[in-house]
Amino acid sequence: MTNRFWASLALTLYASLTACAQNSPIEAFAPRLARPTEGQVVVAENVIIVADASGSLDRSLVLPQQKAFLESFVGGMPPGTYQVAFQLLGGRERHQQGLEKFDRFELKRRVEEIKWTGRETPLALIFSNFSKTPPIEPQKNRLILFSDGVPTRYGRYIGPDEALDAAEKLVASWGPEICIHTVELGTDPRGPALLKALSALTDCGSYHRLNSLENASALYVFQQEIFNGPQPPPREKKARRVIDLDKDRVDDQFDRCPNTPIGANVDTRGCWVIVDTVFQTGSSGIRLDQRAAIDHAVVVLKANPTLRIRIDGHTDDTGSAEYNFNLAQERATSVRQYIAAEGIMAERLEVRSFGANRPIAGNDTKEGRKSNRRVELSVLDY
Repeated sequence: MTNRFWASLALTLYASLTACAQNSPIEAFAPRLARPTEGQVVVAENVIIVADASGSLDRSLVLPQQKAFLESFVGGMPPGTYQVAFQLLGGRERHQQGLEKFDRFELKRRVEEIKWTGRETPLALIFSNFSKTPPIEPQKNRLILFSDGVPTRYGRYIGPDEALDAAEKLVASWGPEICIHTVELGTDPRGPALLKALSALTDCGSYHRLNSLENASALYVFQQEIFNGPQPPPREKKARRVIDLDKDRVDDQFDRCPNTPIGANVDTRGCWVIVDTVFQTGSSGIRLDQRAAIDHAVVVLKANPTLRIRIDGHTDDTGSAEYNFNLAQERATSVRQYIAAEGIMAERLEVRSFGANRPIAGNDTKEGRKSNRRVELSVLDY
């Protein structure tokens, strides 16, 4: 046999083996679940995963290599209540997932659907979109970028500046709690500079080549760095903004009588009240020296000419139920007559007696019984 024969045979065998290797799918390796170690907890709250299926990426080897690794990455993510976004460079809108509660099975499905798109690499656009929607309050955020680091537009390399500028705005928008981790795919010499610069934008960022992470131990260490850390100190609770729509100086969260008119005299519950001292003891007669509260109610009603109210009579539980019901009815009626005599149309004033059935304090003390003896003005309509 001649040397030419052996050379031809060797080339044939090499081509055959190469074709087999390219046609064989790259298998994901079994990851080690990145549960927090002793003294650690899952600290990541928002995790953005960006994968690459754009036209600049080698579709025959690097894309399936990335896909297999992402399957392992998703399998190793620790259980937790954090949110995850999945973005695909070169993907269409249906391939993009915003921040949602971590769902391992949904992420796995998205990774399995990754296919080479041949489209541009819009790194800057993805960074810009997220910079417009920062967390409402400071949170621990993580961005993991899998890419060859070669931004393209219309099939041409556009350089790193646009992506880097957009990433700087993202960091400024999301605050110091964001960490950018970059994983280089392939061997394009133009890629590392951008990927290293992106990871350097944050003190907690990192840069890796994919082949340095393609084993369970390396991935475990990487994911511990991304997801876990010491228990953070409790965040100071922001003071709740007080809402007082009826402007009665009683927080609406505790206001038992919303929509009281502006200027009404209210108690600590936010209810418009005429207290017991207005009346003569055990009577519905109005004391001439205690009319100020009713006169003020007249002023409020005149300032709100469409306001309709119900005058509710209440007593303590001293005496029989019938006695208390009648006394409350008479006192409410007495107030109605007084207000009507001051020029307020009687049609705007309804009367109701509750007797001792709606106490606002205990009847076992003198002060409690005093609080329960009252007339309340309830708004029916403006």
